[in-house]
Amino acid sequence: MEAYNAEKVAQVWQRVRGSALPEDCSAGLPALIAGEWADAATYLQLSRHFQGRDAAALRRMFDEEQSHAACLKGIYTLLTGERTVTRTPPLPQEPVEATLRRCYGREMHCLAEYEQRASNREYGPVFQRLAEQEREHCRVLLELLGKLKHK
Repeated sequence: MEAYNAEKVAQVWQRVRGSALPEDCSAGLPALIAGEWADAATYLQLSRHFQGRDAAALRRMFDEEQSHAACLKGIYTLLTGERTVTRTPPLPQEPVEATLRRCYGREMHCLAEYEQRASNREYGPVFQRLAEQEREHCRVLLELLGKLKHK
């Protein structure tokens, strides 16, 4: 009988799981959670500067960003057995156009993070859905930027 090689066993299990994420895929989740909470607060604040369908779209994005944060918190809890405590920084006071630009950059960052994590066997479908919603948020933000009247 061959000697037990722990490193080889770990490599085999890594292939079986098929995870493209590092061993500790909880890494970076607290920052993503805090970012999603900040994005939600920003969209709620932005919705007050718009009317009609545009305000409704921003309120929908507020709800979706809260849902993203809750999903990420759930994943973190399942992975670590602990609850994450996140602090959301205060929102910057800036013109609406600057806020929309900043939000677009944040959405692109989150989209890249979720796409990278979408190949995870256990949580990949959730990350894929989050990525789809972030893509739609990017589209809405570009539309709102395009509708702004320049003074």
